[in-house]
Amino acid sequence: MMLSNEDIRRAIKAGHLVIDPFRDEFVRAAGITLHLGKHLLKPHPGTVVDLKKKVMPEHKEIIIEDEKPYELHPGEFVLGHTYQTVTVGQSLGFFIEGRSTLARLGLTIVQTAMMVYPGHRARTVTLELANHGPNSIMLYPKMKIARAAVFELRTPSSVQYDDTGKYRSQTLVGAPIFENEFFEDE
Repeated sequence: MMLSNEDIRRAIKAGHLVIDPFRDEFVRAAGITLHLGKHLLKPHPGTVVDLKKKVMPEHKEIIIEDEKPYELHPGEFVLGHTYQTVTVGQSLGFFIEGRSTLARLGLTIVQTAMMVYPGHRARTVTLELANHGPNSIMLYPKMKIARAAVFELRTPSSVQYDDTGKYRSQTLVGAPIFENEFFEDE
């Protein structure tokens, strides 16, 4: 069941969902507005990515500021993160999606990894920013970047992501980690 604005407020009040910093105006009819953090990672081009051999591109860290935004060119891809840290309780799930206004310009903020699992604790959410439009888009820190839909699990999860998840130590934005990427016969 997806949570409404009132359900979200109750989950926050009960501590089952923590958004920090939080303002009540972030809560929408059936979601929460999230903002862009200031750290970006831009993959260097030219590497043939090979999951089996654990070959991945190097990344350049970029820090954006109000006076120094990042110009995301058409066809360009960078990793970013939410300004807010998020904690998702064991009875909840969290889908992050782009905002319609930005999508109409060609900006996507998730390519496929839209789920934030139960047990994600006091960390930002990594964003996969791509410009599919014909014009450059300026990225500023704290700009409205995403909406999150929260849903309730039928039964609480017995697995908490930050107990064993491979990205649990990334507090801001991090490069991909290759771990157990292939099915192994026993």
